[in-house]
Amino acid sequence: MLPFSMTQDRLQRLTLALLLGLVIGYLLFLVAGKHEGSALLRGDFPAFHAAAELVWTGQGAELYDLGHQRAIQNRHWPDFAGSYYIFPYPPFFALLLAPLAALPPLAGKALASLLLFAAFLGSLLLARRVSAFVSRYFLFTFVYLLTFAPLQIAIVGVQNTALSLFLFGLVLWGVHTEHPWRTGISVALLCYKPQFGALLAPFLLARRQRGEVLAWGLGLLALYLLGVPVLGWTWPLAWFLAAHQFGEVNFTINAHNMISLAGLSYWLFEASLGAGALALPWAYLGSAVLLLLAAWYLSRDARRLVLAPALVLLCSPQTLFYDVAIALLALLLQLRPGERWNFLVLAVIWLYGAVALVLRDQVAFPLFSPLLLAIIALQWRLLRAPSPPHPQR
Repeated sequence: MLPFSMTQDRLQRLTLALLLGLVIGYLLFLVAGKHEGSALLRGDFPAFHAAAELVWTGQGAELYDLGHQRAIQNRHWPDFAGSYYIFPYPPFFALLLAPLAALPPLAGKALASLLLFAAFLGSLLLARRVSAFVSRYFLFTFVYLLTFAPLQIAIVGVQNTALSLFLFGLVLWGVHTEHPWRTGISVALLCYKPQFGALLAPFLLARRQRGEVLAWGLGLLALYLLGVPVLGWTWPLAWFLAAHQFGEVNFTINAHNMISLAGLSYWLFEASLGAGALALPWAYLGSAVLLLLAAWYLSRDARRLVLAPALVLLCSPQTLFYDVAIALLALLLQLRPGERWNFLVLAVIWLYGAVALVLRDQVAFPLFSPLLLAIIALQWRLLRAPSPPHPQR
């Protein structure tokens, strides 16, 4: 029997109830919800569509021109009424997105959501290979994460959390299977979101695996060359300037939605002193020191690398609440089937995520930062226990 009288039959009924609740919720939204500007029908897709259209139509040189981004988004989504979302990603990512511009915006948005759902499913299939808990309770894990509020809105709203989840899963799978090229290439691919890929690099270098470092370097070279047709040989400079501009705006708008140390520091200084920017240099310095110490600590035992995703989220310059799901999946990898507190802890995390999503704008406090810290603490506690057995590869 599972703990707290959670028999297998009850677990199956709980899984079905979560799934039915998800379906009913979407049906109610389609019938009676406010569709304009919703995550289901628009989400953050306009930024990606604008970048895709600029590259698709041969205007890659204007990729980071905010006027062009605004004009495209307002043409396809008039309800923006002059506002828009900024595209801050590297040009090679825009090149990969370009085919979406061949579709009508709503169809492109639907395809993007389907691709992100496939990435989410892929991450779970990878997790099943390295985790006894996910392997045994695969259907429950699937529905649990799919209904976890931050990840659910990320997939529907075309945030890229599911893609990051899949690539982090590839990294951990590569380490687990002792496949250095898979590990190195996966870390390089995470540079589509540089605050993840770059911050994961110290963990890779600390492992001193020549194959991993070589694969990582070749992967970065390939990504650099992919960006050249869009913005030329000096595109990293253009991207850096655009990312810096976006970062200043993002802290102002989304400090209460962030889970990184920098985001939390900005919010604290802004709320208390009205000078959030003053905290950033010290927050970046503290994050860098923490990252280097963590890379050294994790390199001493391969089991500890499961902490890397959550630590990257914590130390990144900017990370929004959606990505706390990455740390949650890493926690699930560590759980043992039948452990006494597993399902109680998971229930508390799920409920907290749902409540925090509803209240985040009302309280204007980074409610998901404590959740990330709690997950890291739980992972640390589990690492101090003997290693659980893994299913066969």
